[in-house]
Amino acid sequence: MTTLWIGFGNPLRRDDGVGSRAAQILAAEGLSAQACFQPLPELAVEIAAARRVVFLDADLELAPGVVRLRALAPAPCSPWSHRLDAAGLLSLAATLAGKRPEAWLVSIGILDAGVGEGLSAPVEAGLDELLTRARRFADDGWLPSDATAQPS
Repeated sequence: MTTLWIGFGNPLRRDDGVGSRAAQILAAEGLSAQACFQPLPELAVEIAAARRVVFLDADLELAPGVVRLRALAPAPCSPWSHRLDAAGLLSLAATLAGKRPEAWLVSIGILDAGVGEGLSAPVEAGLDELLTRARRFADDGWLPSDATAQPS
């Protein structure tokens, strides 16, 4: 496997579901993408098998609809699954399989994480940019010019 896309988010919590929705769209296009409610330890095996992994997620620190791309490095993970994040999954993959794929996070600022379905207008508008950035990783020769270099 070359590139694996993993989208996080609960589609029943409005904008929080944007990462899952993006992954579903990419999977429908034939890319190796998975939609998950939250980071799960079971994903570590698939992450270790990939050359590159692109995580797609909501970001509470960004303005609604703003998309950010950043490189990720493994970080210590909590033994509690509710505290596991993308960097923790990378660490788990390295521990279990001794492999560390190139990793990126494409995130989008959200407006509404309340109970309900559907995305808010700014997140729906930003979804196209999130998908455009995520799709660029399908070309193995592409390295983002608007992101920092892969952390060590």
